[in-house]
Amino acid sequence: MYSINDIVSYSSAGICDITDITNRSIAGISMDYYVLKPKMDQKSTVFVPVNNERLIARMRSPMNTSEANELVDSLCTIGTDWIENDNERREVYRSRITDGTPSLLAQIYKTLTLRRKELEENSRKLRSADEAFLKECEKLLSFEICNATGSTLDEVKKMIFDRCNK
Repeated sequence: MYSINDIVSYSSAGICDITDITNRSIAGISMDYYVLKPKMDQKSTVFVPVNNERLIARMRSPMNTSEANELVDSLCTIGTDWIENDNERREVYRSRITDGTPSLLAQIYKTLTLRRKELEENSRKLRSADEAFLKECEKLLSFEICNATGSTLDEVKKMIFDRCNK
């Protein structure tokens, strides 16, 4: 059970503050909801039913500093997972982003970053869906690492670059 003022990572919303636990009636059914405010988009609000185990399973404690540093280090060594079939790749990546597990996001990030570089060397571009997945993974990972380390986005980008180019 989470409490008001807890900080959680929630699926593709990223790092969120639990600002309230409120009761709402939707279609005549009254339920309690966690009210989440994503730090990436303070204009958004996410309502998660307190008794919905599937959605609650998407909530987790954010990474700590040690975990964030391990994740950054793993970006240099983690394997890639290019899926040739566009539809299958979209389905797999969408599912992994929804899951929100940092190691899965890191793998997508690295795979698509390397794929983009490979295509650019041949004067080609990453497909728009892949570009969107790459940006989403970069955003989610960066904000989580910032939250864990107290670093700015620019510092996180430099940290990743420095560690992967030793």
